[in-house]
Amino acid sequence: MVSSDRGADPNDRLNSILVDYVEALERGERPDRRRLLDSFPEHARELAAFFATRDRLDRIVAPIRTLAGSGIRRGLQSTQVDTRTDSSTPSEIGQIGDFLLLREVGRGGMGVVYEAEQVSLRRRVALKVLSFASALDPRHLQRFRNEAQAAAQLHHTHIVPVFAVGVERAVHYYAMQFIEGQSLAQLIADLRTANSRSSATALSSNHDTPIVTANSAERGSRGRAYFRRIAELVKQAAEALEYAHQVGVVHRDIKPANLMIDDAGRLWVTDFGLAQMRNDTGLTATGEVVGTALYMSPEQAVGQRGVVDHRTDIYSLGATLYELLTLTPVFDVEDGRALLYQLVHRDPRPPRTVDRSIPPELETIVLKAIAKAPTDRYATAQEFAADLQRFLDDRPVLARRPTLRDRAAKWVRRHRLLVAIAAGCFLLTTVGLAISTALIAREKIAAEDAYRRECRAKEQERQRAEEAEARRLEADQNYLRTRRAVDLFVELSNEELFDFLPLTGLRVRLLEAAIAYYQELSESRADPLVRANLETIRGRVARLHEDLGSLNVVSTLLLLEQPVVRTDIGLTSDAIDQLTPTLDRLRAYRQSSPSQPESPKSQIGEIAAEALKEVQKVLRVDQYLRLHQIFRQIPGPHVFGRPSLEALSLSDAQKIQIRRIRSEALYASLRLWSTAETRSASQPEFEGMWARTNERIIEVLIPSQRTKWAEMVGPPVQGEVKFPLHSSTRPR
Repeated sequence: MVSSDRGADPNDRLNSILVDYVEALERGERPDRRRLLDSFPEHARELAAFFATRDRLDRIVAPIRTLAGSGIRRGLQSTQVDTRTDSSTPSEIGQIGDFLLLREVGRGGMGVVYEAEQVSLRRRVALKVLSFASALDPRHLQRFRNEAQAAAQLHHTHIVPVFAVGVERAVHYYAMQFIEGQSLAQLIADLRTANSRSSATALSSNHDTPIVTANSAERGSRGRAYFRRIAELVKQAAEALEYAHQVGVVHRDIKPANLMIDDAGRLWVTDFGLAQMRNDTGLTATGEVVGTALYMSPEQAVGQRGVVDHRTDIYSLGATLYELLTLTPVFDVEDGRALLYQLVHRDPRPPRTVDRSIPPELETIVLKAIAKAPTDRYATAQEFAADLQRFLDDRPVLARRPTLRDRAAKWVRRHRLLVAIAAGCFLLTTVGLAISTALIAREKIAAEDAYRRECRAKEQERQRAEEAEARRLEADQNYLRTRRAVDLFVELSNEELFDFLPLTGLRVRLLEAAIAYYQELSESRADPLVRANLETIRGRVARLHEDLGSLNVVSTLLLLEQPVVRTDIGLTSDAIDQLTPTLDRLRAYRQSSPSQPESPKSQIGEIAAEALKEVQKVLRVDQYLRLHQIFRQIPGPHVFGRPSLEALSLSDAQKIQIRRIRSEALYASLRLWSTAETRSASQPEFEGMWARTNERIIEVLIPSQRTKWAEMVGPPVQGEVKFPLHSSTRPR
């Protein structure tokens, strides 16, 4: 009976022994306990304790099994339970903790439900007890606890409340409110039975009457009141699910058997054994299918855990509404594989094709709730309930029927392989027909008179020559247009407007773009002029980069003219006297006109290098570094120039993003300076724009780079520092 690997883990070996023993009992066998104890002496103590507990519980359950064969149908309290009937009055048949067991009312895959009395509070409850076999399976035990935990944290008028959870002598149980009534599964079964009988309606009556009787109306004679009652019941379930979803609980096993109707006509949601809670580590592995196949959503059927969310409950409730309306499941097949295939790949029959008496609004609501794709369903259970309330209020529902285009698109998504094969076949057929047509035409031409063939050949040759000439002319025109555009880049870079420090970066960018275009033109056409321009522009860009660095040096040193800067870096009067000649030369350079051929600006590199040496002789290292920090605090394109960006060790993605931000600001600077009457008039707007630009660049940096940048900028200067401009007049 029991097989065990002596080299396996002791806990796994003991679990295997106990499971084999219980399964043998359930098959009607009587395993020899003494032989088990002798065969596994290392587990003798655990086995003896298990046998003793088993005997005690068997004595408690024995009277229950006697009464389980007959009785009246009572309220079901669990999914997957078989109703028991008992015509006798419940009597005490045992006790578990504070609960006196009265009778068994249902039995499911993991446990047994009893009608019981809670002694301390003298109230009738439903007590769910975990079966022995399930208690030995860690997953079943965890699911039992999961059901109790999920239900216990839900407090809603349409969710069965949990009163207590506990363990008594290794018996796991929890107590719930006892519901007098029946499940929707039994209601559907009764309606199917009554379908062949004639009688008065039941669900169309008020809530105080029984939900269904033996004389239920024929299916064909169901009126609008019946469908309104069905919509009201499903709306109550949707509101309960919305509450559960809001607190992070997904039921994952909504079906008629788990929806109860009490004698007052109120619906209750029960059995949270497969529920998934927020931050749940998971009782379901990827690829494992959980739930009841007839009512599970397509995403449940394929076992993709990552895509199963609260919308799976919306599908299952929609499938339940479908069955309540039509008295048939969405997909009425018995084979499990065929059912899962239809769930994923087939569209359900519209309910009105089964029964024309179903209101069109309810059909539209059902079809939206059971849509294949979760995104096509109601986004929340509350939206589902709201549409049902609109039906009850005789107002238009928000759901809309899918159009022919929608249905076609969904069909294509579900049958991608078939569509690809069909498209391939169509393409092959088209190519074959084209080839056949070409062969027939060629044979016909071959059969024509030789003279006509020669004339046609000459005509075709003439047309090809004309087409070739037209393509050549078009290529020449495109080439010339491209050349003119690139030359315009070069001409723009030579404009006097760009001979201004904040716009030198834009000038460099224009020339670099011209290099890229010239490079492409030189590769596509052997044009000596293009190659000469390419080398010229490369040299110009290199010089501009050098000049830009020199201009930044000059601008940095000119900050020493400002009293705020002198005070911040701690310049003494002696140091100021020593720096005065150097600053005078730089000031003369700053005030020179860039349009004069003999301007000192042609010697910017030499001027900057000489001035830098003289300043470094006067300033201490810390003063010189602080001067650079102050220069980076002035808003402008120089703040994140090439040296600063190289020091921050940027990634390629950051470089691209920062380059885009700087390009936008450079072109904005061009528009600003070209439209301003004077540079000084637009200076505040210019600085404000670059301050915002630099803030955007800082947002691109990661924390470590921001820390590095904070060190490069240093503490802010106590006072206003102005950027040393070339001139106060507008460029000509």
